[in-house]
Amino acid sequence: MLDAALEATETDDGVTLALRIENGGSEPVTLRFRTGQRVEFTAYPADGGADADGSDDGGRPDGDADDPVWRYGAGRMFTQALGSETLAPAESVTHEATWRSPPAGTYRIVGEAAATDRDPRADAVVTVEG
Repeated sequence: MLDAALEATETDDGVTLALRIENGGSEPVTLRFRTGQRVEFTAYPADGGADADGSDDGGRPDGDADDPVWRYGAGRMFTQALGSETLAPAESVTHEATWRSPPAGTYRIVGEAAATDRDPRADAVVTVEG
């Protein structure tokens, strides 16, 4: 059983993200990866409610409230090699990233392992001041 927790903190550089994955079970758990990417962080508008015009597009004229505004892996290159991480019982691993210069607003950030056979994930809400 894998547990995940996400911390999202606004800093001078942007939003610092830390996804902690812990093996809460009694047996070792192996996470298998197709590339060097270990986690994906995705930011969505947190408001998601109807706009003044009655539409529910998260404030974007051509967008959907569920469209991400940022993805950690977008535009990045990762090694194209298989990999794995094994977590012993009660062991954890933390993966970090920074969303640099996000626009002001409130966002729901989802952090998830990029593993092929397991999907530990967690989310957090962060407000970026303008």
